[in-house]
Amino acid sequence: MAGSALSLGDLNVLLVRHGESLNNPLMAKIFAPVVDEAPASLRRREAEARWLAERHSDPALTTRGVEEAEDLAKASAPMLLRSAGSRLIRVFVSPFMRTLQTAMPLAQALGSSCSVEVHPDLFEVGGVYIERHGQRDGPGECLGAKDIERLFPGFVTKRLPQSPGGWYRASWESDAAARQRAAQIARWLRSAELRKAADDERLQTTSTSWVVLVIHGHLIDLLLKALLGIVDDISVDQPNTNVLAERPVVFFTPNAATAHVSIRRDGGVAIHHVGRRAPSQSTLSKL
Repeated sequence: MAGSALSLGDLNVLLVRHGESLNNPLMAKIFAPVVDEAPASLRRREAEARWLAERHSDPALTTRGVEEAEDLAKASAPMLLRSAGSRLIRVFVSPFMRTLQTAMPLAQALGSSCSVEVHPDLFEVGGVYIERHGQRDGPGECLGAKDIERLFPGFVTKRLPQSPGGWYRASWESDAAARQRAAQIARWLRSAELRKAADDERLQTTSTSWVVLVIHGHLIDLLLKALLGIVDDISVDQPNTNVLAERPVVFFTPNAATAHVSIRRDGGVAIHHVGRRAPSQSTLSKL
């Protein structure tokens, strides 16, 4: 996974999409029959209404998703440990249930070689939204900081609201707002905050610095575009929905797949892979 082109001065970022959630097969079932319909068509609008009525605002992983998260951890942890050496691997995870569940096997596999922090800026495009009067609105029901600490021991929640209630307090997020947030995350990845550990350990010459973000498919698309300077065509934006597949340029990351990006000290970016999935254990057993 790391490849042979890594520089010891780079900050390596592994973007991880969560495993299959309860919403993923539901979305496929509802939208597959109307995938070629125009957004304003009657059948597409009917599908959207059904989606808003039946979806979960913060879905858990399916049984398949749990297996995908375990496979991902088994495939990724040895590479990260070997590449990072004695450096601490910093894992940042979206506060959604499906990303927290995906991060848990990886955190367990990395053990004391990693820290795990829940980051409120890493949520999926749209946020924790619900249906209200036929429109996307929010906030929907989600975990609070204390819930996360109880369900995922060792996950640091200091960036989340510590008052009672869910971590997400806003309304539905538009694509325009999501692009701004992705640009902010890209600036953070290039920041001195994340560079500090690498600089403090610059005397180490046989290991590389790693940050792992356990996040979401649409956010990975926007984040890669922000890092590469690719601008979305805003004419594709639609009111009251989020648009991914219809974009002229899309970085598609399947469930439990990864993208590996390295960032130089001057801010330059190298893309090592996008959309790579770990082989399942059932596949491995047949080899």
